[in-house]
Amino acid sequence: MSETIIDDGNIAQNLRKIWPNGADKVLELIGTTTLDDSLLGLKEGGIACMSGIMGNKWTLDDWNPMEHVPTGSYLTSYTGGVPEFLETPLSELAKRFLEGSLPLQIGKVFKLVKIVEAHALMEANGAKGKIVVLT
Repeated sequence: MSETIIDDGNIAQNLRKIWPNGADKVLELIGTTTLDDSLLGLKEGGIACMSGIMGNKWTLDDWNPMEHVPTGSYLTSYTGGVPEFLETPLSELAKRFLEGSLPLQIGKVFKLVKIVEAHALMEANGAKGKIVVLT
């Protein structure tokens, strides 16, 4: 099940209304200004991926990962680079996602235990769509 939670200042609280034990995965698109709140929404073993800096603040001041990343949870990041990010029409994509009109081509679905095969398919450019990995 996927959900989109709009930031109203209470990301973790709103997230836990849907998943009381926390989310498996959180895609953090705002960045450093909302990262702590997003991390609080993770369940143990959950993964947060910071992939955006929409909050217009690129660094964390006096931030200690031992205090802010919940025990047993993971924080990772992804960026395609500033030029690619600035060219991405995020508002339009979010609108289409919420409307259910964003077509996504699924190439192949793998169980996590088959991650090596999934990666090999990706490296070979053989998926002909998005690769989905289920836990």
